[in-house]
Amino acid sequence: MTRLRCRTRNSGTKILRIGKTCAMFSVCCMMILSLTGCWDIKSVQDINYITGLGIDYKNGKYVVYTQTLDFSRVAKQEGAKSQGKPEVWVGRGEGLSLDAAVNDIYTAATLQIVWDHVAVIVFSEDALRQDVFKMMDSFLRFAGIRYTQSVFGTKEYIPDLFITPPIPYNISPLASILHAPYDVVRQQAVIPPIRLRLMVVELTEPGSTLLLPSLAITNTRWKESNKEVSQFQINGAFALQDGTYRSWFSQEQMNGLRWVSNKVKRTHIDIGSGEKPQAVLTLNAPKLKVDVALRGGVPKYKLKINIHGNVDEVTGNLSKAQMTSLAEQKIRDEVKRTFETGLQHKTDVYSLRNYLYHKYVHTWKRKRDGELLQLTPDSIEKIEVKVQIEHAGMNQLHRTQFRYRSSSRNMK
Repeated sequence: MTRLRCRTRNSGTKILRIGKTCAMFSVCCMMILSLTGCWDIKSVQDINYITGLGIDYKNGKYVVYTQTLDFSRVAKQEGAKSQGKPEVWVGRGEGLSLDAAVNDIYTAATLQIVWDHVAVIVFSEDALRQDVFKMMDSFLRFAGIRYTQSVFGTKEYIPDLFITPPIPYNISPLASILHAPYDVVRQQAVIPPIRLRLMVVELTEPGSTLLLPSLAITNTRWKESNKEVSQFQINGAFALQDGTYRSWFSQEQMNGLRWVSNKVKRTHIDIGSGEKPQAVLTLNAPKLKVDVALRGGVPKYKLKINIHGNVDEVTGNLSKAQMTSLAEQKIRDEVKRTFETGLQHKTDVYSLRNYLYHKYVHTWKRKRDGELLQLTPDSIEKIEVKVQIEHAGMNQLHRTQFRYRSSSRNMK
C-alpha cells in the first residue's frame, strides 16, 4: 500500500512538471510570434533625407527648395577623405501657401521623404516680405521640423546656395557655414547666427527686433589652382520688427551690433589716429547692461559695455592706456552709428524697446502696446565702454622693447 502511494505521488509530480513546461513553451511561442521584427526596415539609400529647406515667394506663390545629400558619400568622408565633390540634389515645389508648396514636392518624389534631418532654413528677401507669422505657424505644426535649425535670409538664388560646395571640396557639406555656422563664426563674428527657436521668440517678444543673418556667395576669398571658387559669407542682416520686414543692412552698417550682442564670442578691431591702423585688438564676449528710465514720459537709455581682449599687432607707438582709450572711443562710435542707421529705416536694431517693455509694462500697455514709445536720435543718453587689455600675446607690448632685451641677452 505504501509503495502504491509513492508511485501515485511521483506520477502526479511528473505530470505537473510536464504541464508547466508545456505552458512555458506555449507562452514563449506566443511572445515570439507577437514580435514585430525588422521586416519593413529600409536602407539609407532608399530614403530621401532632406538636409536644407529654402523658402521663396514668386508671382503670388510660395516656392520651396529642398537640399538632399548623398549620405553614403558623407559617411565615407568621416573616416577618410574621398575623391571628388559631394553630390547634392535640389528639389522644388510651389503653391499658394507654404504647406501646399511642401506637399507639391511629394508629387514627384521617387523615395520616401524624411524631414527630421533638416539642419538649415533659408528665407529669400521676397519671402520675408510676406506674412512671417503664417509661415511660422506652418513650421510649428509640422512634427518633422525641430527648433534647432539654423536660420538665414538671403538675396541669392536659393538653389545656388544649396549646391555651393564647402572648402576644401573633399569634406562633407554638413561642415560648411550653411549647416554649421556656430563652428565657423566662433573665430570672428559681427552678425551672430540664430536658430529657429530664437527666431520665433524674437518675432513674438514685444519690443524685440529680429536680425536674420544674410547669407551670400563670394568669389573673391578663395582659389583652387588659380581659379576663383564660390564660398559662403555672412554679408549683412535682415531686420523684422513687429513681424514686419523693415530693411536689409550691410555688415559694415551693423558693426555696432557686435558690441551689444551676448552671442558674439570673438571679434577684431583696428585702432589708430590716422587712416592706417596702429594696432589690432581681439576682443571677446562683450557684456551689455541697459538702464532705461522715463523722463517726462519719454524713454531714455544708458548702455554699459564691458569687454576684454588682447593685442594682436602693433604697428605704431601706442601705450596700453592709449590703446584702451582709442578702442573705447571706436566702440562708442560704432554703437551710435549703427543705432542711427537703424533709425533711418525706422528699426530698433538693438531691441531697446524690449527693455522698456519689461521695466514699464503698464506704461507700455497704456501707450498702445508701445506704439507711442518710439526711439529718437536722443533716446540713448550715454554709452559707457570699458575695455580691458589682458595681454599682448607671446611678445612684449612694444616690439622695440622686445628686440632690445633680446639683444642684451645675446651680448651676455
